[in-house]
Amino acid sequence: MKYIAPTLWILVFQVIGWAIGLLTRQNMGWYDTLIKSPFNPPDIVFPIVWSTLYALLALAGWLVWNARKKPGGNQAHNLYWMQMFLNWGWTFIFFEFHLILLGFFWILAYLVAMLAFVAAAWTVERRASLLVIPTIVWGCFAAYLNYSIWTLN
Repeated sequence: MKYIAPTLWILVFQVIGWAIGLLTRQNMGWYDTLIKSPFNPPDIVFPIVWSTLYALLALAGWLVWNARKKPGGNQAHNLYWMQMFLNWGWTFIFFEFHLILLGFFWILAYLVAMLAFVAAAWTVERRASLLVIPTIVWGCFAAYLNYSIWTLN
């Protein structure tokens, strides 16, 4: 029974990631025409990485949801949802609207929000903070890729 709630969080996040991908899939032809960094991974890497990161983010969300009534928990919870909004929004900005430079600044805002979440959650639910660190690392790499696309195109 104790695994049902975190499993549901993970499933919901996977569905959200899949739905966002489905909604923006028609613009992959545009993306394919862009000049990319020599460090740009093959396309297959992105769904694998994001599926893994969304599972970690879902678990972090579940943990802060459960800790939201602790002192500082509500702030961590609110910062969690703010960084998730920024996470989900980038795909539309970049792929749907082709706003490459805005996408870069959006990722920077996302990284700041994630760091704020880590700081806020650290004393409330440290495991949630640790679970988002891989996403911060990938987010830094994604910012580099986004910036490279902007400068090369």
